[in-house]
Amino acid sequence: MGKKRSAAKKFCGCIKKVRKTLKARKGSSKESGAIAVCTTRLLWPHGKTLRKVRCDKVPRLLTQKRRHH
Repeated sequence: MGKKRSAAKKFCGCIKKVRKTLKARKGSSKESGAIAVCTTRLLWPHGKTLRKVRCDKVPRLLTQKRRHH
């Protein structure tokens, strides 16, 4: 299992855990909130941000560099 695969697995695991505890705001889903939390916690410290995520049988995670203003 490569570095990217384990990161995707970790990210999808985070989404599943956070989705259970999160309270959705009006007009947004629990999943979108969970993705936002996991992006901030797991990707931002490494200078990355989310491009695409898929949590199927084989999790996929596409990231890009964060832009700093």
